[in-house]
Amino acid sequence: MITKKFFGTMNDGRDVFNYIFTDEKNQSVVISEYACAILEINILGNDGKFYDVALGYDTLKEYIDDTRNFGATIGRFANRIRGGKFVLNGTEYKLPQNDGNNTLHGGFNGFGKKLFSSEVVDDVVIFRLNSPDLDEGFPGNFDLTVKTSFRNNALRFDYEYVCDKDTPASITNHNYFNLNGHDKGTILNHEVFINSEKYCRADDELMALAPVVPVEGTPFDFRVPKKISEGIYDHCFEILRNEKNLSAYSVGDETGIKLEIFSDLPAIQFYTGNMIGEGKGKNGAAYKNFCGVAIECQQFPNAVNEPSFPNSILKARRLGKSFIEYKFSLS
Repeated sequence: MITKKFFGTMNDGRDVFNYIFTDEKNQSVVISEYACAILEINILGNDGKFYDVALGYDTLKEYIDDTRNFGATIGRFANRIRGGKFVLNGTEYKLPQNDGNNTLHGGFNGFGKKLFSSEVVDDVVIFRLNSPDLDEGFPGNFDLTVKTSFRNNALRFDYEYVCDKDTPASITNHNYFNLNGHDKGTILNHEVFINSEKYCRADDELMALAPVVPVEGTPFDFRVPKKISEGIYDHCFEILRNEKNLSAYSVGDETGIKLEIFSDLPAIQFYTGNMIGEGKGKNGAAYKNFCGVAIECQQFPNAVNEPSFPNSILKARRLGKSFIEYKFSLS
């Protein structure tokens, strides 16, 4: 079942609505037209109680003012672009430098700060966004469609995108998970598996460095599941392709809620929330560092400037597609 609910009004007077997806177990997911953002994910734990496993806020204004990208759809390019610039087809494009000298998550007004249009088709909500030529410095008129569903314990985003010029494209979701409940404190005792043999080292600006290097013998080896507490992470991992497209999974140590993440994207950014900082979340929750983990399926960071990384350029008038699925179960 899908229910539409008024959320608030933008500063320019546009109304914003949320969609509530409810399944036969009364589990629910809330997605907003603002940033096509996840606001809630209410899942049954081992004790039969519901736990909201997504960090977030109570009001639209808090999401508009947010700098952490809680639950947001990220674009036109996820993660960092070095120096806030790149050269494409002989033209240099300059982007907002909103992360030191670099561009992060599409700039100051990336997709996580945009209002999407929406419509319901059967049990799917379709969100749409047009990003005009030179929006935050990126070339071309870019159209994004996000088909969103919540079926069989799985929240799925199917992304389709097209542009009238060649452009970098890396779309992801930036939800922060706490599988014990968004208000339950640390995620450091969550168990994590990452389907990766290689990762990117990071420099002092947290920029992913080439080439990818083996995880073998390093703290970045999650091929055997282990607790997050064994390290602090904000790093990119190269994902091994497999028939199921399993990229990673995590398990809440208190609730037994297991999150499996499936995607056809080549990399994930594994971020343990070490820079969340202190602040108030929804329902009065006190958020702080390490209270949520983000596992962001994406193209490689700075791929537009690093030829050894997989190509991230969407060719003009060609349809790009990708998906991310969050599937929940009990361990």
